[in-house]
Amino acid sequence: MPLQRIRTLLKENWIFYLAGAVFVLGVKLFYSQADADELKWILAPTSRWVSILCGIPFEYMAHTGFVNHDIRFIIASSCSGIQFMLIAAATLIFSFVHRAGGADGTGHMAAGIRWTAFSVVSAYLFTILVNGLRIMLSIYIPGPLEMPGLDLGWLTPSSLHTLIGTVTYFSSLLVLYRLGDLLTERKTRTDFPTLKPHLFLVARCAPPLFWYFFIVLGIPFLNRAWQKDFKKFADYAVLVSVICLLLFFSYCLIFKIRHKKLS
Repeated sequence: MPLQRIRTLLKENWIFYLAGAVFVLGVKLFYSQADADELKWILAPTSRWVSILCGIPFEYMAHTGFVNHDIRFIIASSCSGIQFMLIAAATLIFSFVHRAGGADGTGHMAAGIRWTAFSVVSAYLFTILVNGLRIMLSIYIPGPLEMPGLDLGWLTPSSLHTLIGTVTYFSSLLVLYRLGDLLTERKTRTDFPTLKPHLFLVARCAPPLFWYFFIVLGIPFLNRAWQKDFKKFADYAVLVSVICLLLFFSYCLIFKIRHKKLS
């Protein structure tokens, strides 16, 4: 993207980019200090959705989360999906707010405000939907894999949890990104007008990958989370990266094949 195009985007949309950054960093800070009581606004609907999906009732325990004693499972603050909500909101705001309004730029401020609000609300509702599915998988998948004598090698309970979460969250993020793209799509290549076709494809599909990596791995790295246990952080980062890149290139391939058929 030419430097002049970047300057134009920043000039026209800085207020929305600033609002998005404040929202992401503010909620991230709040989440880092919150317990289950302060996260009931997302834990409660998530637990109800899981109960609908699994037929398993959960009861609330103060400062702990929603608990089912029979299966010994807790939907705690770490299961709230807040991080995915921030990724989803950032992806929608930063990827598409510049398309708000008419193609000639008319009504951009009002449309930008509407899109920013829509992105936050959509990220919240989408997180409840996706996180409920992830929790359901986390309840049912580990059981058969814990049979006595079954050697899974590198697939420890921790890596299985990461695998389920990353596949569910990142594949859902790609779906959400595509929906946002369709809602704001313009017929001309105004976002990356000078790129070659293969680079245009990667650039157009890259935002969800960037935001997932930045929030899941980048911010913890900058906060020096790796200093506590470097091997654990490295193993986690490698597993997340491999899964995301496999899903990302699969998405790019599907996107390319589909557009070839339509062209």
